[in-house]
Amino acid sequence: MKLYHCTGSRSTRVLWLLEELGLDYEVEVLPFDPKALRSDDFLQLHPFGKVPVLVDDTVTLFDSVAIIQYLLVHYDEANRFHPSHESPHYGEFLSWLHFGESTLMQPVSQIAQHLFLLPEAERSKERLEEGKRIFEHYAKILEAKLTGKEYLVGNQFTAADIVVGYTVNAADQLGALPQECEALRAYIERLKQRPAFQKALST
Repeated sequence: MKLYHCTGSRSTRVLWLLEELGLDYEVEVLPFDPKALRSDDFLQLHPFGKVPVLVDDTVTLFDSVAIIQYLLVHYDEANRFHPSHESPHYGEFLSWLHFGESTLMQPVSQIAQHLFLLPEAERSKERLEEGKRIFEHYAKILEAKLTGKEYLVGNQFTAADIVVGYTVNAADQLGALPQECEALRAYIERLKQRPAFQKALST
């Protein structure tokens, strides 16, 4: 099993789960550089030239949440990091798992783009502030969800916390996490104490 990874990118989520699962894997750390990600060889793995990519024997996957779902189905038979399909929490788990990328990541990406990723001439203060406002709205909903709880689903650590936690941590690094969201801040600090997350963040 081999993971293609860029430090700090969404592939951190996959690396985090691989560590939590205790799987044997190889990781190739690529520079966050269009030339490296759009080489002919890499485009054979990911037609859009992005990370992560996971190669597991004859299976090649891209998109961090798709890879996470694949790993849970094939390597988490004991349901350590997701509820069983029969669990009353399974629908909630899927909702939060996908929310962390499909909804929550959008304003975080917008903030990053208009803070430093785009060329300076293309950055917009209005778009930056818009991203912050949208993220703040989502953060307050998460704050209410996590008040009095340690984790999102069934008060048990799951892969939904990996997807959402990575995104909230990225927002915090960008200075976008509202100070008043005490439960959400405590949640991120709790996740950052996990050795698997520490390994993923440092790779």
